[in-house]
Amino acid sequence: MYDIFLLDTLPRQQATMEPHTLNGERVWLKRAAKRNSRLAYAPLKLLAAWLKLDALKPVPNTGGEQSILTEAKRIETLRLAGITVPTILAKTPQALLLADAGTPDEPAVTLLDKLKSSDNPEQIDQTLARSIEALNSVHSRNCYLSEAFARNILVTEEKTVFIDFETDPGQVHAPVDCMVRDWYCFIFSLYGKLYKSPMQCERLTPALLAGLRNANQEVRERFCVILPKLLRLQRLPFKHLGSDGRKISVTLQALAVLNQRL
Repeated sequence: MYDIFLLDTLPRQQATMEPHTLNGERVWLKRAAKRNSRLAYAPLKLLAAWLKLDALKPVPNTGGEQSILTEAKRIETLRLAGITVPTILAKTPQALLLADAGTPDEPAVTLLDKLKSSDNPEQIDQTLARSIEALNSVHSRNCYLSEAFARNILVTEEKTVFIDFETDPGQVHAPVDCMVRDWYCFIFSLYGKLYKSPMQCERLTPALLAGLRNANQEVRERFCVILPKLLRLQRLPFKHLGSDGRKISVTLQALAVLNQRL
């Protein structure tokens, strides 16, 4: 059933990712996208070289059929390790059909949306603690994610689901750097999106401190070695460089606090 639906729907879907309903069941069809230009990774590559931080080296997204192959392989690897990832219902070299992470009674939302929609400090603390615990659990299984941004983490009342595995950082980085990269992706994505939400930002720093203290020792130590080098970026006037610069500036300020307290 799923295979037929995938083959029938794929030629008619224009978007890279789109939800569908099949016999009352919500499913997602993800098709191969175009390859990203290598020029898109040039600034981060130069930054990594300047700061001498291998963990910041970009992981290129090849796009096309290779990205689908990579995602299918990574999902299966993580699933076998006991990590909660999307269920693959059907696949071809050009696309994946994925089960929805939620249910009609309890839809899954991104971690970012969950935090933004909450005005309850206890709920914010609980949501952050669960997602950070899930991240540490990934690393405790000697695994890593691909793009550990808040938009790629889905939450329900019962589970935390990691999505989007078009890249394999292990092809570029050592395993410990892949895990450290997860932490930095996670941190930058949260402060960058929540800096205009005072309550969420206030709760974020203590949650991250607790999570990093409970992290794999090698990962935590590597994180702390990288942190002072990354904070050299504070010399640059990001806060005067528009909205994106402001996000970076706020994140660097938060990282400075983590550096003092870890």
